Amino acid sequence: MIQNEVIARALSNTGIEALNEMQQAVLDAGTTKDMVLLSPTGSGKTLAFLLPLLTTLTDEDKKIQALIIAPSRELALQIETVFRSLGAGYKVNCCYGGHPIRTEKKSLEHPPTVLIGTPGRILDHLERGNINLDTVRTLILDEFDKSLELGFQDEMKEILSHLPGVRRRVLTSATEAVEIPLFTGITSPVRLSFLTGVK
Repeated sequence: MIQNEVIARALSNTGIEALNEMQQAVLDAGTTKDMVLLSPTGSGKTLAFLLPLLTTLTDEDKKIQALIIAPSRELALQIETVFRSLGAGYKVNCCYGGHPIRTEKKSLEHPPTVLIGTPGRILDHLERGNINLDTVRTLILDEFDKSLELGFQDEMKEILSHLPGVRRRVLTSATEAVEIPLFTGITSPVRLSFLTGVK
């Protein structure tokens, strides 16, 4: 299968020989249904959601195909680093507060295949007309519990109202207590829990 070839090549590029139990479970769940992934920080969630994403991307569409929202600059940059390590060749942009917005705008003039960023900065670009999210097919809300904790609910709600073409939503959290607001659009998701004592 082409998908397996894509993933095998990506793993080879990273030097990873085997996936952990959680990463394999996410991969086995496929890419058609919404997903809620509960797993501790540092467990390899980033690779877990990026590998299936790779199989959905195409060279033919030169617009933004996936949007990944992270609660902090550090996490956004980490996701970008992992994505680049996969060596898939797709353009990726990372936008976050504290980074010159003019620099980001110039890079966004040629839309990335994957856009990663913090809620405030993504919304800023959206309101300035620097990005068009109509073509986004996959939405990933990484460490969603942290985004809510930091008060980004309004920003995320506004961003998600500009995603008419989303086909799949993935939400990750390091805590079991996270409630999924209606604005996420997540319904009947595949739910995978790898939190201690909750599996």
